[in-house]
Amino acid sequence: MKYKSLFDVWKQSCKKYDSLVAFSDNKETIQITYKEAFRKLCYITEIFQKLNLTRYDHVCLFASNSPYWLIIEQAIITLGAVCVSKTSEIDIKELDYVYNNSDSIALITDKKEIISHFVESEDFKKKVKFVIYIGNGEYNSVNDFKIYNLYDILKGLTDETPIKTDWKEEPFDIAYINYTSGTSSFPKGAMLPNIGMSYVVEELQKFNDIKEGKTFVVTFPLSSAGGKSFNLLCFSQGCRVMYTPYKEFYEVIDKYKPEYLHCAPKIMQTMHEKLMTAVKNKGVYFQHIYNTAFFISKFIQSAERRCYICTKILKPIKKLLDEKIYKQIRNTLLTDETTVFVGSAHLAKPLEDYFDIIGIPLIQHYGLTETTGLAVSNTLESQKKHPYTVGIAFEGTTIRIIDPETHKEMPIGKVGLITLGGIEILKEYYKNEEATKKAILEEHFLNTGDLGYVDKEGYLVVLSRYDDVIVMSNGYNIYTPLLENEAKDSEYVNQIAIAGHGKPYLTAVIVLNKDEYQSWCIKNSLNGIDANKNDKFKTFLIENLNEKIKRKNDWKYYEKLKKVYFINDQFTVENGLLTSTLKVKYQKVISKYTKEIEKLYEEK
Repeated sequence: MKYKSLFDVWKQSCKKYDSLVAFSDNKETIQITYKEAFRKLCYITEIFQKLNLTRYDHVCLFASNSPYWLIIEQAIITLGAVCVSKTSEIDIKELDYVYNNSDSIALITDKKEIISHFVESEDFKKKVKFVIYIGNGEYNSVNDFKIYNLYDILKGLTDETPIKTDWKEEPFDIAYINYTSGTSSFPKGAMLPNIGMSYVVEELQKFNDIKEGKTFVVTFPLSSAGGKSFNLLCFSQGCRVMYTPYKEFYEVIDKYKPEYLHCAPKIMQTMHEKLMTAVKNKGVYFQHIYNTAFFISKFIQSAERRCYICTKILKPIKKLLDEKIYKQIRNTLLTDETTVFVGSAHLAKPLEDYFDIIGIPLIQHYGLTETTGLAVSNTLESQKKHPYTVGIAFEGTTIRIIDPETHKEMPIGKVGLITLGGIEILKEYYKNEEATKKAILEEHFLNTGDLGYVDKEGYLVVLSRYDDVIVMSNGYNIYTPLLENEAKDSEYVNQIAIAGHGKPYLTAVIVLNKDEYQSWCIKNSLNGIDANKNDKFKTFLIENLNEKIKRKNDWKYYEKLKKVYFINDQFTVENGLLTSTLKVKYQKVISKYTKEIEKLYEEK
């Protein structure tokens, strides 16, 4: 392998790119060069050693994304200790569970209230080796309990400070215990080997042509293994990795025009909405031209995918439409040099088609926390040739599709349970033998819990979570995410969860796009009516959604909505209905709105 360990990724990158900016905040008040990043890493490692951190110790890092996150995390790992990380934005109860379940002996966080919560416990104070605050401002004690401050620690590092730089890591030591966000169950601590992440970074370099000196704006939380792997990929290639709160994301990409973005499908949906708003803002005349152009482009896209020769024949028309129409729209958000990497969940087909037509290049990939982030990827070229796939396996990774019940391997093209084998697979779940036995199959293959298939050329298609399959009372199996992906293409829908397990028909709870609903009401002289009491709109929307669902491959007549219920609250990370990587926690949504769903089946 090119990299012997994670420390080797840092050592090689910092030597090669030296004076380039490695990490930055969105105001550029913090800018850390590659040389500075390596010195800070080695210095903080020594500080941890002085604080009595030792090999195999577990340290919790609870924080939002920042220029110092990866440096602190790597310093923990460099000593042979284990980093246990979560975003500090989630509920304190989950953080408490993670800290205690992981048997951590130190805490690093950017939130004073998190420190206050833990310091209240006498048991915590007796066992903890140190607490470090990495937020803004002075903060050195709580009720006479000493708190170390990152700002104060870094005061001791100058250009003249002698530091040890020849640290050596054991590649097969556990580097991370990453707690899964859990779309359907309580978090489990995946124990991930050091060499797994360095392997993922090395493999990603083969799929993605990342240029040095370019800017990568981070959206995924660094506690996400997939998000972390892309941070380290761009870091390993000499990029400036920029951190920003999501609420400032669009301001930041407008200001800095980044060449690389890593987005969840939820963000891609928001991006689509903003681009469509840009079309509307250009006036009615432009909208008519745009709609006509898009209709022509859909035809061209379909023809190109069926016939290679069509690509050459239709190229002049595509170029004209792009220069006159699409360039104006995409440049309201992104530049022509921007590439978007899409992960966390499979992108809905209509969205992938849309971004392809409008000229925003994207690359889909696939992996889980348990695969140290990623294990499968497309390239820019293969994404165009193999749309709706997430790519091929990494060189040292094997994909097997098996029958969920018998575990026998399925033929090419047949749907089954996706399993993965490779050096990046978790060793086990921490203190959870039952979950480990369920997840790790023979020959150390991981049961991903996802349904999908591999086509004849080796490209993986991901369909849905196996747990998200609902069985209707008539015995039909429904892969709800596939229907939801199509339904989310409606301008009236922000979020949706489809229900119907054990029921005779499908229903859904929906978070409406309030602006679009209001526009519809004004057009239909029904302004001011509660959507749940607006039968005319319900009838219209159900027809609208079912028309979109019918576009799904192998659509069946029973895959249609009959009733809907509108909810006001968005699914968010804060209310526990989204994971930190913006995937819907389906079972929790259904559980929260059980009463409302049951009423839909009681109504005549």
